[in-house]
Amino acid sequence: MSEGAHKHEIVLAGMVNVNRDNYLQGVVDVWVCRGCKRLFCDDKRYGEPLKASVGFEEVPDDEQWGILTCTDIKGVYMKSLGVKPGKTLSHTCPKTGTQHEFVVLSDWTIEPDDGDTVHRLFLVKDHINKAIEAGFYKLRMMK
Repeated sequence: MSEGAHKHEIVLAGMVNVNRDNYLQGVVDVWVCRGCKRLFCDDKRYGEPLKASVGFEEVPDDEQWGILTCTDIKGVYMKSLGVKPGKTLSHTCPKTGTQHEFVVLSDWTIEPDDGDTVHRLFLVKDHINKAIEAGFYKLRMMK
């Protein structure tokens, strides 16, 4: 959508809590344009300073907002980003520096990578005002 055609009127839609074994690790604030219903996301993780700019980054029209989680035995890393089926996501685990590439599947998930870290992808629109469980132990028990 061109900049001149529509001026977003952005209001808070809710949030997605990201838990580690029922313990809150961070939050993705979700905003929506009242006119076009487009979503915008902003991550807030415990232990990290707030960004200088607050959210309202856009993803391309053919993508949706997703949350990539990277969980090891001690913590959860999370990042909101634009996703679509067939897109390759590059990720470096913050604790180990291990590099991964994931392809978004047709059901908007990624193939689980269950080594020393567990990676999952969740669609934001399906989890507004809900919690995502990214805990290492809980994910292992779900198998």
